[in-house]
Amino acid sequence: MQTKEVNQRIREVRHLSQAIATLFMAICIPALLFSFSPRNRVEFYVSSNGNDTNPGSATAPFKSLEKARAAVRTSLSETPGRAVVVNIKGGVYRLEKPIRFTAEDSGEKNSPVIYRAMKGETPVFTGSTEVTAWQLVTDADKLAALPPESRGKVYVADIKILGIDDTGDPTKAGKRPELICNGALQRLARWPNDGFLRAGVARGETETAPTYIKKHGTKEGVFEYLEERQSRWTAESDVRLGGYWYWDWSDEYQRVEKIDTLTKTLYLSEPYHHYGYGDSLRYFGLNLFCEIDRPGEWYLDRINGAIYWFPPENIDPNRAAVTLTRFSDPFMIEMDGCSNVIIEGITFQEGRGSAISIKGGENCLLKSCRIMRFGKDGIHIDGGQNHGISGCLLQYFGHRGIDIKGGDRKSLTPANHFVEHSIVEHFSLFKRTYEPAIHLDGCGIKVNNNRFRYSSSSAMRLEGNDFLIEYNEISHVVNESDDQGGIDIYYNPSYRGIMIRYNRWSDIKGGTRHGAAGVRLDDMISGVTISGNIFERCGAHSFGGVQIHGGKDNLVENNLFFKCTAAVSFSRWSEERWLSELEKPVMQKKLYEDVDIGSALYQQRYPELKNIRTGININQVKNNLLVDCDRLFIGTNDRELVRDNPAVPSDGKQIEVFCSSEILDKYGMKPIPVQLIGPKKNRWLMEP
Repeated sequence: MQTKEVNQRIREVRHLSQAIATLFMAICIPALLFSFSPRNRVEFYVSSNGNDTNPGSATAPFKSLEKARAAVRTSLSETPGRAVVVNIKGGVYRLEKPIRFTAEDSGEKNSPVIYRAMKGETPVFTGSTEVTAWQLVTDADKLAALPPESRGKVYVADIKILGIDDTGDPTKAGKRPELICNGALQRLARWPNDGFLRAGVARGETETAPTYIKKHGTKEGVFEYLEERQSRWTAESDVRLGGYWYWDWSDEYQRVEKIDTLTKTLYLSEPYHHYGYGDSLRYFGLNLFCEIDRPGEWYLDRINGAIYWFPPENIDPNRAAVTLTRFSDPFMIEMDGCSNVIIEGITFQEGRGSAISIKGGENCLLKSCRIMRFGKDGIHIDGGQNHGISGCLLQYFGHRGIDIKGGDRKSLTPANHFVEHSIVEHFSLFKRTYEPAIHLDGCGIKVNNNRFRYSSSSAMRLEGNDFLIEYNEISHVVNESDDQGGIDIYYNPSYRGIMIRYNRWSDIKGGTRHGAAGVRLDDMISGVTISGNIFERCGAHSFGGVQIHGGKDNLVENNLFFKCTAAVSFSRWSEERWLSELEKPVMQKKLYEDVDIGSALYQQRYPELKNIRTGININQVKNNLLVDCDRLFIGTNDRELVRDNPAVPSDGKQIEVFCSSEILDKYGMKPIPVQLIGPKKNRWLMEP
C-alpha cells in the first residue's frame, strides 16, 4: 500500500476513533457521573418520619420536599453544574399547598436534578384527609329521608373536627371534593344509579332555532320529568343535574331552581345551557341525600359539616382507609421555567384540581410516576422544549389525563415534547365530553407506545401540526357521547403533517345518533395520513373505523379493519359549503393570522395547500384489508382514488392471524409491527 493511501487510512481510523470517543462521552459520561463519581454528586434524603432540622442525610433525612428543594438550591448556587439527587423514602406525605420549582431549581443537561423514589419504596404525595369516627345514622328524620333499602346501613362522620372547612361545590370543576375508600372513588349520591333519565317535552318560553335533526327545544331550562320518584327531590337543599341537554356531544351540570310536582316540571337556574334544551333529553340527578340507595354512594351536608356514606359491601368504615380530597389549588407540583429536572417513581394522588404543571423551561422528565384520582387533570405541559412523560400510570380523572401545548405553528418550530410507554385510563369521569386522555396543541409533538382506555368520550384531541401518533393502544372510549372518535381532530385545514400509524383501535362502538369511530377527521380536516393501523370492532351508526367529515387529501392506507361497521365513512361537503366556510372570518383567522398557509414555508412543507379551494372530498383509500366488515364505505367518495381494498371473511379465525406478515403480504399489504404496539417500559404493568 502506498504511503499516501496509508496516511489516508490512518486519518480515517483517527476520525472514527474520535467519533466513537465523542459518542461514548455523550452517552456514558452522565451515567458515570451518577454512578462512579460521588465527589461530583450530592445526595439528599426525605422521609415522612424525618425532620426539617436534620441535614438531609440517609440517617437523618428531611421531612418535606420543600426543605429538600431549599437544600438543592443551596448546593446548585455553591457548586453550579453539580449533579444533585433527592432520594424520597416510602410513606405518605400530605400536602397543604403546592410545591413550586423555578429556574433556580434547574440542573444542567448532563447533570440534571433528580427527585426519585428510593429503590423498592413508594412515596405518596396526597391532597386528601383521612375521615374517621364513623357512626351509623340513627337520627329519625335522616332515616325517614333515606330509601328503605339503605336504612341502617348509612354512616355519618363529622368533618369539622378534622379541620375541613372548605367543602367546595358538588359540580364545580376544581372545587369538587371526592370521597375515596381503599383507593376506590365513591359516587356522589345520584339517580338513576347508572345511565340516564329521559325528559319529557321542553317547556321553556323561547323555542330554539331549527336544526337539521328537527328536534324541538327551548332556550330556557324548563322541562317535564317523567318519574314520580323525582317528586321527592323537593326536600333536597341543593339539587344538581348532569346531562346532554340538546346534542349528545355537549354535556353540562346545572342547578335546579325549583320543582313543580303538580305539573311535573323541573326549572333550572341560569345561566342556561348555550344550546338550549331538547325534548327527550338525557340527564341524571345528583347531590341527593334521599338517593343514597346503593353501596358506595355518599353525600356531604355542607351546612352541618357531615358526610353520609353507604359503605361498599364487607367494608367496616372504621377499619378502611377512607379519605376526602381537600387540596384545591390548581396543581400539586408547579415547575415554572424549570430545566433539566427529573421526577421519578413518585405517586401523586387525590386533589380537587390537577396534579402537575410544567411551564416553560426545557428537558424536564416525569418518569415512572403514578398519578391518580384528581378532580380535574393529570399533567399539563405548557411551552418550553423537550419535556417528556415516560412510563407513567394515570388513572381516574374528572377531566383529562394529559394536556400538552408547545412549539410554534406559524414558524413550524417543533416543541419536541413526547409521551411514551404510559397508561391513561378512566378519564372524563366528571366532564363527560372533550376531556381526552391526551390533548395536543402546537407543533412537533410525539405520542408513542401508550395505552388509553375507558372513557365516555375521545382518547386523543389534536390541534396543530407535525404530530406523530404511533404504536399506541386505544380502546373502550366514546362509550357514552356521540359524534366523536378515539382520536378527534376538528375544523382547521391548516393542521397538517399529522401521521397516525401503527396504532391499535379496539371496541369503539358508542354514539347515539351519528356514531363513534376509531379516527375522526371532523369538519374540513385534511392532509392526515392514517397508515398501518389495526381497527377492531370500531364504528357505529353512520361511522366507520375511520370517519372523514368534509375533509380532503387524507390518506387511509395499509390498515387492517376487523369486524368494523365499515372501513371508512364519508360525510361529503358541497363545493359551495367548502368555499363559503373558507371565507368566514373565523376561518380566515385560522388560515392567515394564526399561521399563514400562503407563506413559502407552509407552501413548501405542505404543497397540497396550494389547492385548498379545489379537489373537495377527494381522499385516498387504498391497500387496506377488511375482515368481516359490513362494508367498505358508508357514504360516498371519489372512486378513482379508492383501490385494492380486499374484503374477506374471518372464517372464525382470530385477528392475530390476519396481522401476520404472511397474510398481509398475500393481500399486497406491508407488515404491521403488532409486537411493537403498546407500552413496553412501564413498571406499573407488573405492579399493583
